Amino acid sequence: MSDCVFCRIRDGELPGSVVYRDERAIVLLDLFPVREGHCLVIPLDHHPLLQDLSPELTAHLFELARRTIRAQKRAGLDVLAHNVMVNDGREANQHVPHVHIHVIPRRGGDTLATALTWGTRMMNIFGLAKRRHRLDRLAGLLAEHFPKA
Repeated sequence: MSDCVFCRIRDGELPGSVVYRDERAIVLLDLFPVREGHCLVIPLDHHPLLQDLSPELTAHLFELARRTIRAQKRAGLDVLAHNVMVNDGREANQHVPHVHIHVIPRRGGDTLATALTWGTRMMNIFGLAKRRHRLDRLAGLLAEHFPKA
């Protein structure tokens, strides 16, 4: 889809802070993260809803989510737990109609900050160049620690 932000990142039309990419999926840092290290696991082919995926692709995406968690821990992020979630459909707060799994690092005592950030995270469009630089550096660190399998 030409107007899908994830398809445009996949095709190199828009920048993305890529942690990992293979023939079926991409892992990148969320441009508007809830917590530092917030990653998205995205199939390369455009599929709006989880029900549109094959069982094999679904399993692959969740395996990449598991490996993302390992990379976040190996890279030394301040993380004790994770939220792993899919917003499946517009009514479920899915902003981009292309399946993606959120992998959000969590630490103790961050519930209020996480809730506030989640509700306001896309409002701050200022400083995108500085944010992109920071995300690209973090993507490189996570890529170094991303497990092979």
